[in-house]
Amino acid sequence: MNQKDMRRSDWQRILRREYVSRDCRMHGRRGKESLLVIREVTGPLVVHDAGEDVLIAEKDYAWVQIALEGLPFWLTAMYDAQGRLIQIYFDITGGNRFDDPENPTFVDMYLDIVVNSRGELYIMDRDELDEALTEGVITREERDAANAACARLYAYLEENREAVAELCGRVYRELWERLASR
Repeated sequence: MNQKDMRRSDWQRILRREYVSRDCRMHGRRGKESLLVIREVTGPLVVHDAGEDVLIAEKDYAWVQIALEGLPFWLTAMYDAQGRLIQIYFDITGGNRFDDPENPTFVDMYLDIVVNSRGELYIMDRDELDEALTEGVITREERDAANAACARLYAYLEENREAVAELCGRVYRELWERLASR
């Protein structure tokens, strides 16, 4: 299983970045919100999204990330250089860790949910989750927990994706102002 951090410090594609974070509280849970602005990259990152290629990382693109204690997912909202929302991406996690309060981490449980720019909602990488089980990287219980978390989050997003997009937009604007004032 891969561990990822909020600063995306292991991401070699990013040559220069700006980063700002703050503590947050949502639905009675503590967490962290951050804005990662990609200033220079080795090359663009394009992903396949519902039948089309989508650029998600390039010079001056920005990623808002939100992680809350006790929840099995990590939100990343991706914005282009003009501040337009590209997609909202949810990693299903084996838990969000706040050992380093400035740089939280999570264990990636392979399964992901995407809300694309058209508001379409879909699950990705179920095959990776099944492969991890087959290869003994995760247990059946971990696979079942990831599937259950994915199902609960998907059901929530079916009714609340616009509110989630609005939340991401608010966090993006507030953290952008904070970054600009430094």
